[in-house]
Amino acid sequence: MYIKVFLLFTLLFLGCSVPQPTVQETNVKVRTLENLIVTLSPSIQKKEALDFAQGSIAYSYQLAKEYEVLPSPWWHNTFVNVGIKKRGLCHEWAEDLLRFLVQRDYKTLELHAVGANIGYFNEHNALSVSARGKGIRKSILLDAWRNSGNLYFIQIDKDIKYKWRERHNLYGILPPSSGKR
Repeated sequence: MYIKVFLLFTLLFLGCSVPQPTVQETNVKVRTLENLIVTLSPSIQKKEALDFAQGSIAYSYQLAKEYEVLPSPWWHNTFVNVGIKKRGLCHEWAEDLLRFLVQRDYKTLELHAVGANIGYFNEHNALSVSARGKGIRKSILLDAWRNSGNLYFIQIDKDIKYKWRERHNLYGILPPSSGKR
């Protein structure tokens, strides 16, 4: 009985995908993230902020396609954990997005692996971006998992859902941190 119900849900949800935003919606989102990044510090180059915003938003949508995500990240996690889907857990979103962004070699921006509820069942991992050398306290959270590829971003201290901590060298691809937290 339970197997039949699970298979029914599997068939229903495997056909569902996350709708892609319009070009206009994407442009508004890019400008919003760009402006948020620029407000972090006068040392941030506007050109880098724009490139970062465009790249992180577009790549999050690309990952959603590659992962064939379901509208609910919790459902998607379940399917990954039982082997129906291959990738799409929060740490995979963070690591894949980080690998993409590190290649772009930003000079005025610094990336951070961050986590919340570390060591608990509801552990969550994401990224943040700050002005180089400023640490995570004054950074922008980047969470591609939360909205199934529609990049969620907010000033890290304004995220009421999670209390974030830096996860030094979690993925082994970031240079040593500036030491600020």
